[in-house]
Amino acid sequence: MFIAPENFPKTLQDLLPKWAHFCLYVEKFITRELKQELSGKHLVVGFSGGVDSTALLLILHYLSQRNNFRLTAVHLNHQLRPEASDDAAWCKSFCDALGVECVVESRDIGAFAEEFGVGIEEAGRNARYDLLQNVKNDTGANYVALGHQLDDLSEDVVMRLIRGTGWPGLSGMTGYDPHRSLIRPLLMIPKSTLIVFVTKAGVEWREDASNEESDWTRNRVRNEILPLIQKENPNFWQSVSRLWKIGRIEQDYWQSMTSSASEILENALLETAHQALRLRLYKSCLDQLGSGQVLADTLFKLDEAWQEKHIGSTFQFPGDKTATITAAGVVFGCTH
Repeated sequence: MFIAPENFPKTLQDLLPKWAHFCLYVEKFITRELKQELSGKHLVVGFSGGVDSTALLLILHYLSQRNNFRLTAVHLNHQLRPEASDDAAWCKSFCDALGVECVVESRDIGAFAEEFGVGIEEAGRNARYDLLQNVKNDTGANYVALGHQLDDLSEDVVMRLIRGTGWPGLSGMTGYDPHRSLIRPLLMIPKSTLIVFVTKAGVEWREDASNEESDWTRNRVRNEILPLIQKENPNFWQSVSRLWKIGRIEQDYWQSMTSSASEILENALLETAHQALRLRLYKSCLDQLGSGQVLADTLFKLDEAWQEKHIGSTFQFPGDKTATITAAGVVFGCTH
């Protein structure tokens, strides 16, 4: 049960100037970097009770008074730990202290993972995202806000590198996902700063012991690989921040350059395009046909075949998608 200390800051004005400016930095990141407006909106906030989501809820609570937007916190009890019910009760009481609406639900994630043949981590993530989207749809909210921060972004970049992700996807998770109306307001802030902020507010958050287990890939990256990288480059977090910003700029650029891509890319277009643009055009055409991760190696082979005018050659991509070299250019389609 959360018990607010006597000097618990209830408004932005109650914070020390340093932390008030910190909250305003988050507001600026949302409005300028992510280009999303808060005024008059309704945000659904994923709230586990950990330090990241606690910091996010506190910051948005203070900003909501300034920008007149509404918050609904959402907590999912995964039923995986003995203290999970206590975590859910703490989250509800913390929201009550803030005057924030809180939706608490419980799911047997272990059974869900077994039923669908997926790992515990994936099952939990899918259940959380499903619940958040359901609450968003039921309440007519504008955004789902998540507490991913700079340490999480660094983990994500390393994991994408391990998986062989190309550019600009290698720069990490998005700050704003328009398809799911999802925002990550804390993405440029290191976890250490969030810990100090929540501590100064007089809040003791909930710890999830499973974060220290090394049998999940993300935890191994967090607890074993990243400390080694940071030892070699103590400024790695700043490097990731720059990488993310450059990635967003380049992603916007390539989207604008390939927005006119259709199911047929004619030779006249491809012959005047740099190889970088041709590869982006191929990928854009394939992405428009549906889900299925496009593999870079196959894109390179497709471009080589087009340059050598191998008429009739067909390349298969995940999702039953195909690309065929014709006399007129490259034709994209699906086999189903």
